[in-house]
Amino acid sequence: MRRKILLVALLFSFLFLTNCARSARLYPVDASTASEGVLEATFMAYGTGNGSIEITMPDGEVVRGEYSIVRGGTIGFGNILATVYGPGGSASASAFGSSYAMQGASPGTASALGNKGTTMQCELYNDNWSGHGYGACRSSKGKYYRLQY
Repeated sequence: MRRKILLVALLFSFLFLTNCARSARLYPVDASTASEGVLEATFMAYGTGNGSIEITMPDGEVVRGEYSIVRGGTIGFGNILATVYGPGGSASASAFGSSYAMQGASPGTASALGNKGTTMQCELYNDNWSGHGYGACRSSKGKYYRLQY
């Protein structure tokens, strides 16, 4: 009986983790981007730390690509995040600030190309337990966004 329950749990986990679509939002960082509104994105997770991403731009262009989550670290990570959140992890006009580390989180990157030539590069931190995360994206048009999913 115990073995049967374990088998059902493994099967459920496999089905839950594979081909799972997750939605995300990209929030404008500055006033010039704010007029374009919030962008909608969809991540298709394959249960292996990578998958496809699709972002709909304000002009209707669909930007498609891939993302990868690297457990244990990555090389050349953090330039976009530092631009959006500041080099210490958060940008603040106050003399006091705070930051935190997400326990059980893994860094990831995403790259996408649109049918009108727009590119999008993203850096993110994924919570390995919940599958939620945050990050930052930069378009080839020089626009920055906060990514939340």
